[in-house]
Amino acid sequence: MTDTPRPMGALGSSFGVYGWMKVRSYTQQPEDLFDYSPWFIRQRGAEWREVQVEEYKPHGNDFIVKLDVASTPEEAKLYAGAEIGIRRSSLPPVPEGTVYLSDLVGCQVIGLEGVMLGKVSRIRDYGAAPLMEVSPSDHLAKERKEKFLIPYVVGPIVKAVDLNAKTIEVEWGVDY
Repeated sequence: MTDTPRPMGALGSSFGVYGWMKVRSYTQQPEDLFDYSPWFIRQRGAEWREVQVEEYKPHGNDFIVKLDVASTPEEAKLYAGAEIGIRRSSLPPVPEGTVYLSDLVGCQVIGLEGVMLGKVSRIRDYGAAPLMEVSPSDHLAKERKEKFLIPYVVGPIVKAVDLNAKTIEVEWGVDY
């Protein structure tokens, strides 16, 4: 696996007059995002850019952060919506039988009867079961052009994950 940054959060709107920004963390405990360094940010379609966290603090149920790239509200607004990435090598190892959801991106999804459903293009995690956003495989693209979602629920849906082979076997049909 490469050591390119993995999405672990996102920057929200600017906050205050000194370039602070709201933060949405994808980590299980939101404050854990601040344990990792360095941070990388990118706007959709752009390259990752390393940034430094100068300061952060709780704000209601969320957090705000001061990064070295913004000192005014106008500068902070330029980064609204940017992904926050952390290098995989900066993350602690996972316990046996578990995976980082970000490691699933790029894996081939194999459905019922060995049908290649597509590739995981993104993970959506809104608090219930994480969802794998799957781009249809070439042979499925004739029938299904749009990306589709498969819940990441180990047992009833996700049967096996092999990160070395970059495959995920699921109990999921073409017509689901």
